[in-house]
Amino acid sequence: MNRVAAITLGVACALVGGCSSYALKGRVIKGDASYVTVVDASDPRLEEAGVAGVSLTLIMDPIRLNRKTIAQGVSEMDGNFSLPVDEFGAGMLELDTELTARKKNAEPAQGFFRLPKSSMRVLVSLGPGADRDLNPEREDLRDQADHYWR
Repeated sequence: MNRVAAITLGVACALVGGCSSYALKGRVIKGDASYVTVVDASDPRLEEAGVAGVSLTLIMDPIRLNRKTIAQGVSEMDGNFSLPVDEFGAGMLELDTELTARKKNAEPAQGFFRLPKSSMRVLVSLGPGADRDLNPEREDLRDQADHYWR
């Protein structure tokens, strides 16, 4: 009977996604232009020299008013990052996300994608330039909505 219970628990965990945590993994590299893309884990660009100290913000449902920051972090010394995502269905369901990467003295990078399978990686390239806010209108829209609902 214990074996049946263990198998049932395992199937339930797999369906609900509560037994294993999902993390968005990738690497930040220096490039000629700034961009974010999802690549296979064997992509050779993931072996290039990494950029440390890049601030990363992952937002779910980025084009909706109820968008939500679901992960934040900073790239490690080798440029790698792992952003734990504690959202129902992460890694199994198709969740629309936006990843923004920022660092002083670099053009910020932003990418929109469905949260990839755990076997995939996110490649962030930062080109030369100046850091700046990529979405200033979002704060204005949020302020307008807050004013309306008061």
